[in-house]
Formats: sequence, C-alpha cells, structure tokens
Amino acid sequence: MVTMAPLASPDFPLYNPELVKHVRDSRAAEAGLPGYLGIRTVEIGPGRLVAAFQVRPELLNPFGSLHGGALAALVDHVLGSVLYPVIQPGAWAATTEFKLNLLAPVRAGELTAEAVIVSMTKRTAVVQVNVTNEDRLAGLAQGTVLVMPPRQQPGEGPDT
Repeated sequence: MVTMAPLASPDFPLYNPELVKHVRDSRAAEAGLPGYLGIRTVEIGPGRLVAAFQVRPELLNPFGSLHGGALAALVDHVLGSVLYPVIQPGAWAATTEFKLNLLAPVRAGELTAEAVIVSMTKRTAVVQVNVTNEDRLAGLAQGTVLVMPPRQQPGEGPDT
C-alpha cells in the first residue's frame, strides 16, 4: 500500500496581525448576504479562519433543512476571507470555483466553517473548508481563489 505524504503548509510572509484585528472588529460583515445570514468571525490566524452563523427558520427549505445555498454562502465567504490577513494590503481575493459536498442535513443550531489555505502562489490559493453543525460534519468544500494585486492609482507604476 502506498502512503501519501501530507502537503507542507504554505508560508505566509505577509501575515498582518493588525489586519486580523480589523477583520474581527469590522462592521463590513454586517452588510449584504453575510450580514443577513449573521456570519461572524470566530477565529482567525495565518492561513486559517473560522466563521459561524445561527440556523434560523427563514433559512430552512420547505422540508425543514437548511437550504444548501445558505451553507454554500458560508463556504464562499470563508474561502475569500481567509486570504486577507496573508495577502498584500490593497489586494483582493475572488473565489473562482469551489466543490461542495453536502454530507448531512442541518435543521437547527450553529453552522461553523473552518477554512484552511493548503496551497498559495502570488496569484491563486487553494482552500479547504470543513463545515460542522454542532459536532457533526455537514459539508466539505475545496475551492480556488484568485488573488488580485492592488490597483495602481493614476500616476503610480513603473512609467512614472
């Protein structure tokens, strides 16, 4: 039997603890869909982010389970958010794709997503996400995120 060696964790030379504090204290997550879902950052560190929201009746499908779109929205949120403390200030992260396996129905309680960066280059990152409902694994995801460099302002750049 062949055993695969685990991947080495990427280094994060741009890790910014000040940005971590800003992400934790930010009101930005209260806007849009993350705000509607009530997503809150629980833990954040180099290459890892945990976020959660409380399951509410209006998020359930007609059969009494959490709508898969709500779980997918949490996954999408953490896929990008995990990158901000480890990318260049002013850069932005955009999910380009993710694969999500829904493993168990969620009917109540708290939904938690743990995102871990497993590979990262200057332009892309691969992120794995475990989604739990209380103590039960409810979903697994893996996605690719594009890292866009900061936009240059007029008058900046190599020709000035």
